[in-house]
Amino acid sequence: SPQSTGSSGINAEYGIAEAGERLWMKTAAMATDDSADVKASILLGSRGFDVPSMAQKMETLKSTTIEPTEISPVTDIQGFLKGEREQALLGAIIESKNSTMKSASQRHSQALQQFWEEEKERVLSALLGSTKSDFHVPVDIQPLSVNNSYWGKESVMTQDEISFADVIGRRNDAVIAGRRYPLIDEFMSTIHEFGESKAVLDCWELVEVLVNSSCFDDPLLRFKPSNSLDLTRKSVEYLEKGFQQFVQTTICGHLEQAELGGVPGIMELASSYLSVRTQDSSVWGLVYVCLRCGSPAAALQALQDDGYEGEVESILENWANISAPSAARDKVRQLYYGGVNNCNDPYKRLVFSILGGCDIERRHGDILTTVQDYLWLKLVHVLTCSSTGRDFRSNKDKISLSEVQEHVLQEYGENHFNSLQSPYLYALVLLLTGLYESAIEVLYRSEESRANAIHMALTLHSNGMINLSTTPHQPVLSESDDDPSPHKRLNLTRIIIGYTRKFACSNPTSALNYYYILHGVHNEDGEDMFTVCIAELIQESKEYQTLLGTLDSSGRKTKGAIDRFNVNHSQIISTVAEASEKRGCWEEAVTLYELAHNYDKVLEILNEELSRKLMPNDKAHEHINEIAVSVEPRTLNANTSLRKQFLLLLDLYKFHKLYHNGHDKLEEALSVISRLQIIPLQQETINHRVQAFKSFSDELRRCIPDILIMVMSILNKLYKNASKSGSSLYGAQNKQAQKIRDQARVVMRFAGMLPYSMPGDTHAQLSMLDAPMRY
Repeated sequence: SPQSTGSSGINAEYGIAEAGERLWMKTAAMATDDSADVKASILLGSRGFDVPSMAQKMETLKSTTIEPTEISPVTDIQGFLKGEREQALLGAIIESKNSTMKSASQRHSQALQQFWEEEKERVLSALLGSTKSDFHVPVDIQPLSVNNSYWGKESVMTQDEISFADVIGRRNDAVIAGRRYPLIDEFMSTIHEFGESKAVLDCWELVEVLVNSSCFDDPLLRFKPSNSLDLTRKSVEYLEKGFQQFVQTTICGHLEQAELGGVPGIMELASSYLSVRTQDSSVWGLVYVCLRCGSPAAALQALQDDGYEGEVESILENWANISAPSAARDKVRQLYYGGVNNCNDPYKRLVFSILGGCDIERRHGDILTTVQDYLWLKLVHVLTCSSTGRDFRSNKDKISLSEVQEHVLQEYGENHFNSLQSPYLYALVLLLTGLYESAIEVLYRSEESRANAIHMALTLHSNGMINLSTTPHQPVLSESDDDPSPHKRLNLTRIIIGYTRKFACSNPTSALNYYYILHGVHNEDGEDMFTVCIAELIQESKEYQTLLGTLDSSGRKTKGAIDRFNVNHSQIISTVAEASEKRGCWEEAVTLYELAHNYDKVLEILNEELSRKLMPNDKAHEHINEIAVSVEPRTLNANTSLRKQFLLLLDLYKFHKLYHNGHDKLEEALSVISRLQIIPLQQETINHRVQAFKSFSDELRRCIPDILIMVMSILNKLYKNASKSGSSLYGAQNKQAQKIRDQARVVMRFAGMLPYSMPGDTHAQLSMLDAPMRY
């Protein structure tokens, strides 16, 4: 019916409204409590994330969070075990964290250390080449690091170093005898025995060429233009000889391809070499190889055989002295810039550049593939630029030796030549360009090449070809305003001391031979460096007998290693003795002063030590007494006053020994002290002894308080013995006891009259010993 239909509609609307209200209330509650979560779910859901799955994963993570463990009672077994487990897990986590942090810290430190080592090496390399005139580095004459493992064992020197040292020893013998010693010949013989690498031999062979061709009284003469060109010419000849050997080696390795035949000669070798290396039949290639082998005559013959005529021939005919006619060189230069410089034949371009001395900056890299080739071309250009035809050249066709040296040091430098890995190659380049001091310094840096560096330096120095530093305190390399740039000065003293430090303690005689080379070199204080170095050597090695000699029973000195040198031995020994004395090594100082026959100093030291060690009755007391007694017969010619005091102290030692030998020796000890006349035992001698005390030395005055106590102790013991034997102690006392009492009175009065501040307890001890003898 219509009525029922309306009623059901109303009910349906009511149900919908109620359900909507419930849904709204539920949604409103969720929005109130978890509005942030709802917003996050809507956002993530709109982005395609699986919200329910993600919620489960988040709940899992929350549930695995480690919370602080609670300490459970001991009776709660389950809780206790749970706590222990969690503590173990936490401990493992913390330990792992600490281990990880420690490992990271160590790696960081290692990285920093590596960086620092690289930076330090770079800085030190720069400092070694420092040119600051005010840069002061303390000299390396510092105490040597003595390794006790050296003593009684084999030498720490290598066989190469021993062989070098033997040569230096023979050289010193020749110098002392006034003979000239062929140092380079001996070194070359030694080098060949070592079987050194080709890089080492190349450097030594160049040094041999240089020293066999030049010798200067003054190292500065080396920079004279004519002398500098002569040395450059020797470098060129060395490079040409080396290339000729290379050509021969190449041909021997390819005999079939070389097709060597005909009359042996440079031109035939050059032709065969070109057949092997380039298959180039150009006459200009043949001319270049002939010139590179140092044979302009063969190059001229090659041109003539090819039918070439022109100014090139005129230049080649005068190539021996690099002084071709200016007109010929001018014509060659015109031809070069007129088209030869752009021709397709690289050998022709190079030959015209060499003969005309033009286009100097061109590298010709298609032919010159080695450092030696490049240097040969540059040095040849230096020689041609110094010839008579240099006036008409443009600036771009001029080059000097100093410019080549700047190229080697600045434009290329150590990194280009990889001096750390190939020090001999860079050293060879420096030697070829006349930078001898820099070459030595490069080799000196490395332990492996240091021995060769030192002996190359000594070889060049023997011919006046090393410019030395003005003082031993300068860096290994330093600059001077008197020297042309970029030349530096080498500190020979520093590198010799640095080299010998390794074996100075194990092989002091070898080190001594090297130090003798420094004879005549003086430091800022005017001291001879040989004397300074040997003094340091003796102090550190303690090899007194080996180096200085000994004294026999009669006092005569046997020879030591330094006696073969023409130096002031006494001065050296005295210098070492003074250093030992300053360090408190009195026994060493006594031995050394005695070797120098300076007995006044011997007595001064012994008097000081005897006065200090008078009282202790121990081994030191006996030792100083034994030394003093052994020295005494040899001091007859010493200073009278010092000897008198010395003998007095020896007698006091005798008194001291008697005092400690028991009651039987007490009267003898008292007799000794009475004979010495330093402590009065009679009333009439008090004033005299007080006046005599004023003239005593400090060493003797220092002994008086102890002597007074020992004298009073003796009197006290003697008095007790005398009193026991007497019939009446307070009545008719025996004469002996009375005499001892009188002597005690005299000693006490003397102690009170002394113009000397004695230790505070001295008077108290004297009074205690005197008290039993007052009544």
